[in-house]
Order: sequence, then C-alpha cells, then structure tokens
Amino acid sequence: MGYIPKKDVDFVIWVKGLIAYVQTHLTVFNIQDGIFQPILDLNTTWEAAYTKAIDPNKGTVDIANKNRAREALEKALRTFIKAFLLYSPFVSDNDRDKMRLPIHDTKPTPVPPPATFPEYDINTSVPSRLSVRFWDEATKQRGKPKGVHGAEIRWELRAEAPAKAEDLVNSEFSTRTPHTFVFTSDKQGQRVYFCLRWENSKGEKGPWGMLVSAVVP
Repeated sequence: MGYIPKKDVDFVIWVKGLIAYVQTHLTVFNIQDGIFQPILDLNTTWEAAYTKAIDPNKGTVDIANKNRAREALEKALRTFIKAFLLYSPFVSDNDRDKMRLPIHDTKPTPVPPPATFPEYDINTSVPSRLSVRFWDEATKQRGKPKGVHGAEIRWELRAEAPAKAEDLVNSEFSTRTPHTFVFTSDKQGQRVYFCLRWENSKGEKGPWGMLVSAVVP
C-alpha cells in the first residue's frame, strides 16, 4: 500500500506513531485489546530485528531476519488497517490524517448527464430485421461512452419523416449494440424512422442524435 513508508527508518517511526495512536483510542475505535495484540507482538520482533540489522557488525542472517520481520508486520498491518481503520465509522478522517492513513471519499462520484449523442447505422441484410448499431459521436468507438447506462431508441413505422424525435411514438432502451428490431412479414417494404440519445444510470438524458430511416427488408 502506498501509505506505508518504503525506507526502514521511516517505517519504524510510522509504526511507532500508529501503534501509539491506536492504543490510546482502542475504546473510541471499538477495537478489543486482543485484536491489536498480534500487531504489538510482531512489532516487538521487527524492532529487535531492525536493531540488529543496523548494527555495524550485522551479518547477512541479520538482514534476512529483519526483512522477514518487516514483511510479517506489514502483512498484519494491511489486514488490520483495512478492517478497523480505513472504513470504520468509529474512526474519523482527522484520526486517519493523524495516523498518516489515506482518507477515502465515501460519497459516490456524481454522474453528469450525457453531453454527447449517439451516431448509428442500420443493418438491413436480414429479411424482416433492422439492426441499429450505435457509437459515441465524440469518441467514434463502438458502444456507449463512460458514465452512460445505455441508449434510448425512439422509432416508428411511418410514411413521412417526423419533425422531431419526440414525435416518434415507440421507445426502447438498449445497453449494448447492436439493437435488433424484428418485424412481421406484412411490414416489409415500410419505412422506419429512428432517433437515439444517451441516458445515464440516474435516468438523465443527453441530446438527440440525427433522425435516420430504413426500409424493412
């Protein structure tokens, strides 16, 4: 985790501060003494190994022991911090700041209304079927852009073009492309008008794309 210091000398100082703060706030943080005890034991082992490793007469075994002790302590700290400190309602952001822990935004990131519109074409290669393939006009990538839940498709079988998308009487929603319409054989040869717009997960809609039409094959 990024908040854990990389250098041993900084790690020693950070762990001391974290342990001291948690020990004085166990009741406030709703943490039982026994839960925190393994951290204290591992830290005792780590500090002893670290002291030997910085001794001028240290050997390769001392270095290896120090590395293993730190690895064990870090692993336990990650688990403990995630379970009891990072997301606990009993720990304030001010507490996390004092313990030099990251502060996570618990509020969902707002999703803005779509600002772009879909571009699309219509595949007429299969009898009685029209497949509407759509993509974003800004990115030109097939499918929906980031933050968009899907596309509202207005459509209608009619002889004349509508003045606006809202004049089309039918509406369907598609979360993936292509969206296929299946017609009965008696509708073959009739013209269908389409218009699409993006919609986010809150139901907020973007601008309409262009009106297009195709004949039922």
